[in-house]
Amino acid sequence: MTAPGTTVRDATAPARGRRPDESMTLLREVTERPLDPGYAQMAQRRAEAGQATSRRAVPSLIALLLVAVLLGAATTVVVRELRAPQPVVAKGRSVLMEQIQDRSAEVEALSQRAAVLSAEVDGLQSDGLLPSAVREINELDRWVNGAVPVRGPGMVVKLTDGSGGGLVEPGDAPAESRVRDADVQFVVNELWAAGAEAVAVNDERLTSLSAIRNAGDAILVDLQPLNGPTYTIEAVGDAEAMQVEFARSAGLGFLQLLSAEYDIENEVTTSEGMYLPGARSSTLRYARTPQSGDAGTTQDGSERDGSGQGSSTQDRSEEDNG
Repeated sequence: MTAPGTTVRDATAPARGRRPDESMTLLREVTERPLDPGYAQMAQRRAEAGQATSRRAVPSLIALLLVAVLLGAATTVVVRELRAPQPVVAKGRSVLMEQIQDRSAEVEALSQRAAVLSAEVDGLQSDGLLPSAVREINELDRWVNGAVPVRGPGMVVKLTDGSGGGLVEPGDAPAESRVRDADVQFVVNELWAAGAEAVAVNDERLTSLSAIRNAGDAILVDLQPLNGPTYTIEAVGDAEAMQVEFARSAGLGFLQLLSAEYDIENEVTTSEGMYLPGARSSTLRYARTPQSGDAGTTQDGSERDGSGQGSSTQDRSEEDNG
């Protein structure tokens, strides 16, 4: 019971100065401040740092531009200096040009002199001023040395690189299926033994000083490379006699061995009209003019051998293989 004059306070009424949602602090924090205070501080620090960086980036950019301009100017100066003609280099170039011109003129003069002398020799031979014995031996020497082209019947032997059992093209055949210098040498020697009077390999005339060798995968005749994969060996002489002698020799068996073991194709034929070009000019290494006081010298300038027959002095020459 309440005394008269006393104010009754309603217990259900909210306390004065308190929020109605005071008991929901967690929900209020989530709704009013969704961003964590730590993240907010970090974002503020980054913003401040970005402003400071932007203020510092302007001088750095200006310095970078200045450095780039200086480097470009220095590069331009260096390039111009390098491209400018140097007096020493220009002088050396002029000296080399003068030497080249002098050597070219000397070579041209010597070539003209050689042509004049060759014409003089041909004139002496054609006019019959040389003794008959000298002319005959000179012609024989030119024939034996392969200096003159020849025509006539003979034999033709062709060797073709193998194809590795038919799996690749002949030009891409393995090393063991390719024609080697030893193969060409063997066939050439057998043709000489069979009675050949002149031999050529891919139109390269062979002489007593010719060399057949390998340089890598290429076959050389007197340092001249031969074009494969087919190598044609031509021999001028009595075709029938050569064919018989070649069949009796080891040459035919060697060709069969190349075909069976290494897949190297071969073809042996005869021809009635063959043409072999002359050999390349040889380099004269030594020559001597016979003197009248030499022992065994006849009046016409020829030397006598042991049988008492006259023969001219033969110039010693060898082919320039170097």
